[in-house]
Amino acid sequence: MSEKIPCRACGNLILPSTAERTQGLCMPCKGGYRENIENGKRFAEERKHYLASPQARYWSALVARVYDGAQGFAGLKPPEQLYYVVSVLVGEVYNGGFDQYFGNSSGDHYQQTCEGLAELGATRTLALLQEARRQLFGDAPVPTDQGERQLQMPTYRDTPDSACEAALDALDRRFYADDEHLAERLYQYALQHRLFTASEA
Repeated sequence: MSEKIPCRACGNLILPSTAERTQGLCMPCKGGYRENIENGKRFAEERKHYLASPQARYWSALVARVYDGAQGFAGLKPPEQLYYVVSVLVGEVYNGGFDQYFGNSSGDHYQQTCEGLAELGATRTLALLQEARRQLFGDAPVPTDQGERQLQMPTYRDTPDSACEAALDALDRRFYADDEHLAERLYQYALQHRLFTASEA
């Protein structure tokens, strides 16, 4: 069997017969998906590291207190409430956009989320959230009941409002740019309020 040789792009070892067919490239590099593979590995490693961190353990405990605790969200201290509502905003928008944020129970805490973003100094993100609200509810207040919100949202109609959906998609993309580094702001806020410590994290 022929000794393997390094891919000329990534250095992974490949068969000489493969290199001959692909101008010295491994199949992922030749196919253009090596970057996706490496990004996937990096994400998995970062996720593994995060899940082992005190920050992740704190978040799991916080969610349990909201959903399983006797007082729920109301039982959290103000800094915990801010950390919770802004973290939920980030998770919901990254998962399904502003439409998902308002359509799910996360939208129950719209007002607290606005206040939290303001306290974090994330004014551009706050403006995006407020514009998404305007697209979905106009000048009307955001209902605190999930069912009521969905009844009022144009995206939940039998024939969804395509202009509203397009506007929300544009806002989602601006949110994804994350030019205010929300995760870092939340992390620093948590340290400042001793939700967990830097030595632990």
